[in-house]
Amino acid sequence: MEKGIDLAQTNFQKYFDSFSGLSDEQNNNFLIKYEHSLRVAKLCADIAQSLRLSEDEQEMAYLAGVFHDIGRFRQLIKFNTFDDSQSVDHADYSIQVINENDLLSECPEGEKNKILLAIQYHNKHELPKDVVDKELLYARILRDADKLDILHVITDYYTNPKAVPNHTLTWEMPKGGVVSSEVASQIMAGKLVSKTDVASQIDIKIMQLSWVYDINFKPSFEIMMKRRYMEKIYSTLSKSDIVIEIYRKVKVFAENKILA
Repeated sequence: MEKGIDLAQTNFQKYFDSFSGLSDEQNNNFLIKYEHSLRVAKLCADIAQSLRLSEDEQEMAYLAGVFHDIGRFRQLIKFNTFDDSQSVDHADYSIQVINENDLLSECPEGEKNKILLAIQYHNKHELPKDVVDKELLYARILRDADKLDILHVITDYYTNPKAVPNHTLTWEMPKGGVVSSEVASQIMAGKLVSKTDVASQIDIKIMQLSWVYDINFKPSFEIMMKRRYMEKIYSTLSKSDIVIEIYRKVKVFAENKILA
């Protein structure tokens, strides 16, 4: 397993280093995505190991993680944004980069297809319903790992009173006073909140709480609860009746998934 992971790290580093002449801001944004990719890759491998998957499967999960955002670098250079709605779908762009650079050439064809499927759907609202479950193993692991690392980043930001305002994390949205009715309705119905219904920074936080409904594996729930991500988001929200009700619902949902 180590040989395959070492090769993936080398190829990822080589591609990252192929960009030059970057501004300070671009360098900073590149570093953010570089570090995120490596953390997600490790989380993928850790979740796969907790699920007692084979070493080969742990390696494939790692590859999905390390390459899942590799299109982000070209996206930033070409469009000067990480906003997919203003540029391209970064998951699809990542697949393009992977294929152009033969980054998965060492993988068996079947496993390669599963990894590409995982990368393609890691940022989509939901997984495809017309694909058999066994083909979606790495997709489920990657979606869990990606959310867990984003929760790590945003809770550090939310709970740091000295944090410099970050428009990437707040989407340049107004702070807002209350949870939007459509957002509240979705999360209370046990649904993943749609980005298109988010209207304020409060809604963003509620959407992030709703990610609990899109976590796939018990080890992922255990990481989320151990690191207190939902609790940290909740601590930054004004305690209206609906916010209290929402937090109670998602917390009980997560606890039951661990006890199951």
